[in-house]
Amino acid sequence: MINRIHIKNKATFNSEGVDIENLNVINIIYGANGSGKSTISRIVANINEYPDCTLEWKDELPLDILIYNKDFCDRNYSELIPGVFTLGEASKDSLCQIEEKQRLLQEIVDEGSKLRKTLNEKETDIKNIKDSFKESVWTDLLKRHESIFSKSAIGAGTKDSFVKKVLDATKDQIDEVLALESLTDKAKVLFGIQPMRQTPIVKFNDTELDSIESNELWTKIIIGKQDIDLAGLINSLGNSDWVSQGLVYMDKSRDICPFCQQHTITDEFKKKISSFFDARYRNDLHQIGSLQNTYNQIIPIIIKQLDSIINEQKVLEKSSMDISLFETVVSEFKLLLTSNQNLMDTKCKEPSRVIALKSTKEHIRRINRIIDDCNLKISKHNQLIDNLSTERAMLVKQIYKFFSTAYSAAIETYNKKVIDLEKAIEVLKSKIKIALSRHKTLRNEINELERTITSITPTVNEINRLLQGFGFTNFMIREVPNEINQYQIVRENGEIATSTLSEGERTFITFLYYMQLVKGSHTPDSISRNRVLIIDDPVSSLDSNVLFVVSTLLRDIFANVYDGRSIVKQIILLTHNVYFHKEISFQDKGCKWRDRIHHWILRKRNNVSSIQAYCKTNPIRSSYELLWSELRNASPISCLVSQNIMRRIVENYFQIFGGISPNDILNKFDNFEDKKICRSLLSWVNSGSHSMADDLFVEIADGQLERYKEVFKNIFYKMGQEAHYDMMMHLSDPENK
Repeated sequence: MINRIHIKNKATFNSEGVDIENLNVINIIYGANGSGKSTISRIVANINEYPDCTLEWKDELPLDILIYNKDFCDRNYSELIPGVFTLGEASKDSLCQIEEKQRLLQEIVDEGSKLRKTLNEKETDIKNIKDSFKESVWTDLLKRHESIFSKSAIGAGTKDSFVKKVLDATKDQIDEVLALESLTDKAKVLFGIQPMRQTPIVKFNDTELDSIESNELWTKIIIGKQDIDLAGLINSLGNSDWVSQGLVYMDKSRDICPFCQQHTITDEFKKKISSFFDARYRNDLHQIGSLQNTYNQIIPIIIKQLDSIINEQKVLEKSSMDISLFETVVSEFKLLLTSNQNLMDTKCKEPSRVIALKSTKEHIRRINRIIDDCNLKISKHNQLIDNLSTERAMLVKQIYKFFSTAYSAAIETYNKKVIDLEKAIEVLKSKIKIALSRHKTLRNEINELERTITSITPTVNEINRLLQGFGFTNFMIREVPNEINQYQIVRENGEIATSTLSEGERTFITFLYYMQLVKGSHTPDSISRNRVLIIDDPVSSLDSNVLFVVSTLLRDIFANVYDGRSIVKQIILLTHNVYFHKEISFQDKGCKWRDRIHHWILRKRNNVSSIQAYCKTNPIRSSYELLWSELRNASPISCLVSQNIMRRIVENYFQIFGGISPNDILNKFDNFEDKKICRSLLSWVNSGSHSMADDLFVEIADGQLERYKEVFKNIFYKMGQEAHYDMMMHLSDPENK
């Protein structure tokens, strides 16, 4: 059965198109000429030729489609008409075999429908699970980290693509799952602005500083020669350094002592003093001064290098060095150097003093350790630059591994649900495949049986019987002599009548031919195939008598379809004829298929077709039915409208249809008071319908209106028409509604 027809981009159907949805077993589409009915039938007949249009089948099980439209009439009305195979006379056993196999075939179809329904439910479940998981992964992983890992950088793509990559990452063998902080640092380098190579920092050599700081002269007591007579005095006074400093001034003052400023200096004294501070003493002082000069020359160079390193690292967007630690160690190093310089100054002034310089070796080692750590990071950074594409690919892989690990619990739950559903789906597909194979085998067996007992002769007999029964006696259909499986239309005298039939006769016999094709086939092996009927305007050019015949034949099919006694599983009827629509859609109390019928109206406005669904409500009704509908309406209507409605109902039903005068109605009321109310109602409805434009109008009270409605009801009951009143007011058996 067809569930939905979608038509667009053809004839008067625009790019938005129309959807004919919620199709029932019996479907009646009313539309004026030119509204698009024939287009619908032609598209359904050749759906594969219209890529923008679609048919959706129930349980995805397509049936044969048999279409009656102008194309069918033109194709099958000729001097030679293809024969229609139907079941001829056969043995009871053969017919029973076919019937039993058809019953089994239907059981397989029903079983397949249930399996496919369950399959659709499982596929819907797995789709919902995947959609929900997809949204969760997209929100919890990508959106949450998008400020760090952009969609384009990690190649997220669509939601489906991203979820697939996260799931695939669970299978990747990666030695270490990096923390978010490490991934973030790498992402800033690799996903940011094209990074630049960094130059490694030169380490410091502590050899020269260490050799100066560890020299023995700093701890040596440097004094003059001890074997002269002045040595004892100088040593006892402990003023060797003081005397040494005064020698500079002694040469300049000649005989004046630079210490006491008296004329006490003789040449002999000068000779003895000079002998005390001999070459060894002067050599030691020279070495100390040389060491100090070298030390003082090295320090500015080192400090400049250290300050330069700090400044260079600070201007980098992200330094590989721990600058804070480095600055702390350098500050301590500078203080240590200054302390050593002060001690050296003291030693130079007081050579006899023992001093201990502090070693800078440990500070230099700490500085070089920080530089080594920095250079290691710089080396890794430069490796990233040298292998940028490779490193980026590895980083993306590590990011997805991080995602899959962080979401492992949800992924495990998701995989279990999906795997269980996929297994169930595979089992259902296997069962459906087996059912299809059984269906094909049984269908072939039925075809073989039908081929042995089918004939085109019963079609001839049935069409001629109908023609005779409905008064078409001047032509008939017969099998063509010497032609296999062919018919022709002839007069009583045997003359070919194809070219001489009227339009109405041609339409009627073509429709009768179609009705035989409904229960048969052009081939002997497909008679019992289930099918859908699409019937487009079957009463075109027919008079009212034949219109009634066509509607009767179709209503018989409706009943058979409802009872399940037919190979016809669905009917879609399109018509522009209001009278035919009324006949075909009429539902009396015994109508069984009232709940299996849906109605539509097809319209064309501004050369664009549209369709409106009415479901079980028949949109085409007579004016008499509409009057009763208004009277039943629960919404309040004016008294004036009520007057007119009741007058027209009484006038139509009793006077026009029944030929009963108002006096006859009045005579049915024996009670004087009832008769008075009846007379006032008849007067009221009569005047009300003709006095809408009068200047005088008196509004009656609501209670009076209800009283008159009661009298209106009693008119029908007094006249023995209570069944009609109850039916039209929907007061009787609900099946009448």
